[in-house]
Amino acid sequence: MERFLSRCAEYIYRKHNGHLHEVCIIFPNRRSGVFFNSYLQKQLNSPVIGPHVTTVNEFIAGYSELQQGEKLQLISDLFGIFKKHTQTGESFDEFFFWGEVLLSDFNDIDNYLVDAKDLFSNVADLKEIDQLFDYLTPEQKNALSLFWGSIPASGKKAHHEKFFTIWQKLYPVYSDFKTLLRKKNSSYAGMISREVAERFRENAPDFEFQKLYVVGLNALNPCEKAVFKNLRPKAEFLWDYDEFYLEDVKNEAGKFLRENIRQFPPPDDFRLNTSGFSPKKNINLVAVASVYGQTQEIAHFLDADGVEINNEFDNCAVVLADESLLYPALGAIPQKYESINVTMGYPVKNSVVYGFLLLLLNLLKNRRQNKEGRSIAYHRFVTDILNHQLMVNVQPEENRLFLENMKKYNRITIPLDEINFSAFHRLVFSLPDKIDDYSPYLLNVLGAMYAMTQNAEPENRFLPELIHSLYQAMEKMGKMIQDVQKEQGREISEPVFIRLFSQYAGQASVAFEGEPLKGMQVMGILETRCLDFENLIILGFNENKWPRAFTAPSFIPFNIRKGFGLPGIDEQDAMYAYYFLRLIQRAKRVTATYSTIKEGMGTGELSRYGYQLLYGTQLEIQRSTLGFRFLNEQSPPVIIDGSIDRRKVLVERNSLETPLSPTAVNMWLQCRLRFYFRYILQLSEPDEMKDEIDSPVFGSIFHETIENLYRPLVGKAVRSADLENIMSNELLIENEIRKAIGKHYFKQSIPAKVTLEGKTILIFENIKTFLRRLIEIDIKLAPFELIHLEKKFTAPLLIAAGGKFQEVYLGGTIDRVDKVGGKYRIIDYKTGNVESFTLNEVAELFEKDNDKPKKEILQALIYCHVFQNDSGVREDLQPAVYSLRKLFDEKFSPDLKMNKNPLLYQVVQQEFTEKLQELVAEIFSDEVQYYQTPHEKYCKYCSYNKICQRY
Repeated sequence: MERFLSRCAEYIYRKHNGHLHEVCIIFPNRRSGVFFNSYLQKQLNSPVIGPHVTTVNEFIAGYSELQQGEKLQLISDLFGIFKKHTQTGESFDEFFFWGEVLLSDFNDIDNYLVDAKDLFSNVADLKEIDQLFDYLTPEQKNALSLFWGSIPASGKKAHHEKFFTIWQKLYPVYSDFKTLLRKKNSSYAGMISREVAERFRENAPDFEFQKLYVVGLNALNPCEKAVFKNLRPKAEFLWDYDEFYLEDVKNEAGKFLRENIRQFPPPDDFRLNTSGFSPKKNINLVAVASVYGQTQEIAHFLDADGVEINNEFDNCAVVLADESLLYPALGAIPQKYESINVTMGYPVKNSVVYGFLLLLLNLLKNRRQNKEGRSIAYHRFVTDILNHQLMVNVQPEENRLFLENMKKYNRITIPLDEINFSAFHRLVFSLPDKIDDYSPYLLNVLGAMYAMTQNAEPENRFLPELIHSLYQAMEKMGKMIQDVQKEQGREISEPVFIRLFSQYAGQASVAFEGEPLKGMQVMGILETRCLDFENLIILGFNENKWPRAFTAPSFIPFNIRKGFGLPGIDEQDAMYAYYFLRLIQRAKRVTATYSTIKEGMGTGELSRYGYQLLYGTQLEIQRSTLGFRFLNEQSPPVIIDGSIDRRKVLVERNSLETPLSPTAVNMWLQCRLRFYFRYILQLSEPDEMKDEIDSPVFGSIFHETIENLYRPLVGKAVRSADLENIMSNELLIENEIRKAIGKHYFKQSIPAKVTLEGKTILIFENIKTFLRRLIEIDIKLAPFELIHLEKKFTAPLLIAAGGKFQEVYLGGTIDRVDKVGGKYRIIDYKTGNVESFTLNEVAELFEKDNDKPKKEILQALIYCHVFQNDSGVREDLQPAVYSLRKLFDEKFSPDLKMNKNPLLYQVVQQEFTEKLQELVAEIFSDEVQYYQTPHEKYCKYCSYNKICQRY
C-alpha cells in the first residue's frame, strides 16, 4: 500500500540525493516529521546529514524576534489599554473572561490579515460598503450588508447602543495593545504570524536552505499563504488528496485543497495515487450501546480471521475521536500486542491527582468562618477529600474513626482544624486566607504527595510522574500570577484563579514511554495528519466528537466575520472532513465505532462523515452492532424457605424486653423478605449523614418534645389553664425543641447548645407550629386525665406453632394514654401520611400484600391489646391517631371508625385477637416462605433493595 510520506521521501531523496542537508521540510505537526524521516532512512545506503524538519508554526515563528506571552499577562496588558479607551469601571476579574474572547478575536484578525480599522468601522450608510470595502468579494459585501442593514430595522435599543459604544473603541484598543506589546517584545501567535508575513511581503529574507518543501498542509490562513508566496521559487508544495473529494466542489473536505493547488501547484514530476476510494475497502461502522464499551471492538478488529497485524509503525492505528477513551482502549488491546506507542500523552486532567486538586479548590470555594473565627466547611466537601484514594490510606484508622464520628453525630459542618491526625492532613486542611497563597498551598500539597509516593511499587511509578507534571504546571501558573500582581497591581479573584488552574493544569500531560517507529499507534485526530495506515480502528465516531461540536466565542458578529473572511464553523467542519477522508483514503481495512448512548452532550448519533460514506459513495459499507449481555431484565424473584432454625431464631429473641412490635407485624404483611432481613438476619440499616431532618427524625423530635412538655401533667386531670400556660411559655417550647433536635439529629448524649441554620430553622418552626396546634386541640378537649406518655407495654399472645401452643410477647411504646368521658384513648402520633381512618371489617387489617394496607389502624388495635392485658384495665378502649398532616383540618378528629361508627376495642376484641393469633402463628411457623412484596413502589426507599436487586 502506498503511503503519502513514503512517496514524499522517495521524491525528495531522488531530487536531492547527496545534499539533503540543504533542504528544509515543513510539516503540519512533529509526528509527520518523525514518520517522514523513517521513510527517508529506507532510501539511504550510507550515513548522511538529513534535511531540516520543522512545523509550519515553528518555521514562521523562527523569523520573528517577538516572544509569545502568557495568556494572563496578555489579558492584563489588554485590560489596561481597554480601560484607558473605554473608561470602564469594571474590575480585572470582570474583564478577564471576555478579555479572553477579545484576545482570540485579535489573534484571528492578524492570522487572516484583516484590516482592523475597516473591520471595527461603524457603517451607517450601506452605500459606503462598496466604496470602503472594494477589495472584498461580492459575497463578503453581501454578508456585511446583511448585518449593518439589520440594525436600523431593529430600532435603537440599549444593548445596541452599548455594542456600538464599545465597537467604536476596539480599533484604538487593538492598535495601542499591539504597540505596547512591541515595546515589551511580547506578542500573541497571530501577531507573530502577521509581522512575519508583512515583512516577507516587503523583503523576503535570504533562506539558509537551497530548497524548501511544504508537505501535507490543508487549511492555510492568509498569513501562511503570504509567507509561502514569498518562498517561491525555492519552495515546492506536496499536497495529499484524493480525486473523490477534490473534484467534487460540493464536498467540504476539498474546500481548502482546491484553493491551495490553484495557488501553489505541486511539481509536475511528483506522482501520487489520487484514486484511493476506487478500490474496494473493508469499512465497518459499529454501533455500541456504551461509551466505554466501544473499546471492546479493538480485540474483534485485531483478531479477525484472515487479518495479519504486524509490528510496523504504519500498519495499524487506534484513532481516538473521543480522547477520554485512552485508558479503556489501552486496557482492551490484547496482551500479545506488546509494542504499542501512545503518541498523545496522558492528559493530567483525567488523573486522580487532578481530581484531588479540584476537591481542594471546591473546599477553598465553600469554606467559611463561624462565629468563633474558625474555618468550617459543609461535611460533603470534607468527606470527599477524606475518602479520596490519595488520602484514605494516610493514617487510615484515624481517618476511619473521624468519618464514623461525623456520621454518628450527624455533623453537618466540620471545623477544619479538627482534622489534624497527620502532617499531611494538617497541610491539606490548613487553608490559605488569601488568593495570593492558593498557588503555594497547592504546590505544598503536591510536594508532600510526591514525597509520599517515592516508595511506591514499580507498577505505581506513573503516579509520581502525574504529580510532577502538575507541580510544574502549578509552578508556572503561580509565577505568572505573581508577576501580573507585582508588575501591574492586578487583583486575581477566586473564579479567575480557578479558570487559570483549569487552563494550566488542564493542558498538562505525561508522555508515555515507547518507540514511536514500532508497533501499534494510539493517537488523537490531529496527530493523524499526513499519516497512512493499512488498518484503522476509530473510536468515538460520533457527531459531537468528529467533527468537534465546539466553536470559540467571539465578540465579532457572525456576518462581519464572514464578510472579512474570518474563520467560523464551516471552516472547522471542512477541516475535520478532510482529516477523516484523508485518513481512510489509502487504508484497506477500517472499523469506526460510535456510541448510541444519549447523555450529557452526547447525541448518540453516527458522525455525518459516516453517513456521507453510506449515501455519498459507491463503497460497500458494512454496519453492525456490538452487543453486550446486560442483566437489565427484571431479576428473578427472591424466595427464602422457612426452617426450624429460622423459627428458633425468632423464638429465642422474643421476650418481655424484646417483644414482637406492631411495626414488625405490619412489615410482615407488607413484605416478608424485608421482615426476614430485619428481624431474622438483623441486617442493620446503613448509617448515613442526613443533610436535613428527614421524616423519621422529624417524628422523633416531635415525640420527644411533646413528651417533655406534657410530662409534668401525667397522672393529673388536665385543665385548659394548664395547657394555656404551656402555650404561653414560648421559651419553654423552643428550648424543648432545641434539646430534641440536639438529641435526635445531632446525636448529643447530653443536651447542649444547638445552633440552627439553613433548613434546620425551617424544621424548627414547623415543629413549633404543629406543637402549638396540638395544644390548641387539647385545650378544647380539656378537661381530661393524662394517664401515660411514651410508656412501653408488653403482653403475651397464645398461638399454635411448631405443633404446640406457646406464648409470644407483643408490645411497643404507646405515645399517649388519656381518659376522656369515661373512655380510655390509646393515642398514636403520626408525622407521616395516614392512608385511612376507617374500616368495614376486621379482616381488612390482615390482608397480605395489600397495595394500601391499613397499618395505622392495625398498630392502634395491637396497642389496645397489649395495654389491656398489661395494665388490667377493662373499661372501654378507644384507639386514636393524631395525624400531624390532618391537625389543621377544619373538622379534625383523631378517632378511628368502623362502619361509620367510633371504633371501640371491646367491640372487635374477640375477632381481632383470633386473627392476630393466626397471623403471629404464621410468622413463627417453620413452613412459611419469605418473599418480596408485589408492589415495587414500596421498594424504592427500602434499605434492602440492593440485596434483592430492586431499584
